[in-house]
Parts: sequence; structure tokens; C-alpha cells
Amino acid sequence: MMNEGKNRVIQTRRRYSGSEAHAFAKLTTCTALLLLLQILSGCASLQTQEEKIRVTIADLKPLESTLMEQRYLVKIRLQNRSKEELNIDGMSFDLDLNGKRFASGVSNQVATVQGFSESILEVKLSSTVFGLIKQFGALQDRQNGTFDYQISGSLSTPDSMLSLPFNEQGEINLLPTTVVPSKKSH
Repeated sequence: MMNEGKNRVIQTRRRYSGSEAHAFAKLTTCTALLLLLQILSGCASLQTQEEKIRVTIADLKPLESTLMEQRYLVKIRLQNRSKEELNIDGMSFDLDLNGKRFASGVSNQVATVQGFSESILEVKLSSTVFGLIKQFGALQDRQNGTFDYQISGSLSTPDSMLSLPFNEQGEINLLPTTVVPSKKSH
């Protein structure tokens, strides 16, 4: 019984002539090549995503403070270094001071940065009392009030399933609240 079913399936298969088989092989090859080119072009555009945006700290101000947590308002400068408009619908980031984790923040702020322009986002960030204690020793060692900072994280965009990573370093002066971006970035 079972063999009869197999035989029927085998008998109903259509045999392609030589020219049909050749045309089918060409179509399959072309489809595979087009798919491969599309994947490669997507990967090529991913490599330049980090170069399209630069994120630096423009200002940092203390907000409220409790025994276990401190809150800050940080102004983040977003520079769009491409000609395409950049739509942002969220971000997450960490702020390190002198090589030690200091604070972190998230935002669901929506922003559009036109091509070859910049925008400032005001974002709240939080640090723990332990992050603050780690910095007291460094503050005493640095008489001029400057700290090396590193801000790293990712921007979410509705235009892509992938996020845009960023990692920038600079120097921040905590006394007059000014920031000097460094020339080294990652």
C-alpha cells in the first residue's frame, strides 16, 4: 500500500527538458546572487553606522540626591555626520569617570537630527552612592577639577531593527561645568 503512494508521487513528478532545467538553474543562480548582494549591501551600511553619529556631553548638572542615589541632568550633543536625516526614538548609555563606572541613563525621547547638523538632548542619569564614593579620591587628586569621561551606549531608531552604538571620550571640568571633547574616540 505504501509503495503505491510513493510510486504515484514519483510518476507524477515532471521531468524537465534540458533547456527548462538550464533556465531553472539560471533563475536560481540569479535569485541567490541578488539575495547575496542585498545582504552584503546591508552589511556594508552597518559598518558605517558608528561613523554617522558622534555623541558628546555638553553639560552635567546635579539634580536631587538621596542617601543611596544621585540624579543628574546631562545635556548630550548628537552630531549627525551623514547627509541622511537621523530619527531617534530612545537611547541607553553609561558614563564612566576616570575609568570607573559612575552613572547610567535611559531615555525614550524622540528626536530628529537633520543631515550634517546637531541636536542637544537633555537626559536624566542616576548614580549610586558607591559610584560617587569611588570618585571622591580622584577629585582630591585632581586639583583642577577635570575628569576623563567616557560615554558609551546605543541609540534606537525606528528606521532600523538595529541600534546605533556610540563610544566617545573627553574631559569634563566639574567645577565650572564645562566639557572639552577629546580627539580620541572609539
